[in-house]
Amino acid sequence: MTVFVLENLATLPILARNLRNLLTRLARTLDALVSARAAREVPEWRMREVQSEINRCRDLIRVGEKRLVDAR
Repeated sequence: MTVFVLENLATLPILARNLRNLLTRLARTLDALVSARAAREVPEWRMREVQSEINRCRDLIRVGEKRLVDAR
């Protein structure tokens, strides 16, 4: 077991570098996401309001289509 651990110690710097690169990419991705959200011109509450209105209209269209099918 000790030989196995000692043989794999050489890979530790490589693993550490890969982990550091992965964490750096993750941090950059999160930073870009937060920046994009902060730069959004439309506030979150307005986006929810618009989505609610879209859902309401979509439901009205579905009901109307169902009534047309039932009337035939």
